[in-house]
Amino acid sequence: MDFVFVCGWCNEENVVFCRRAGFWGNQFEDPETFDCWSCGGTCTTPYSPWTPA
Repeated sequence: MDFVFVCGWCNEENVVFCRRAGFWGNQFEDPETFDCWSCGGTCTTPYSPWTPA
């Protein structure tokens, strides 16, 4: 599922794919970091709850 995370460097929205985890599929594995498409900076994934894209 895709989620929207905001870059900590330039405040641009990024769509990041997170794989389903757990038995019922209602939990998701988050990447520890993601690269911003706009500035190229490496950002850490924020704590949940997340905004679905």
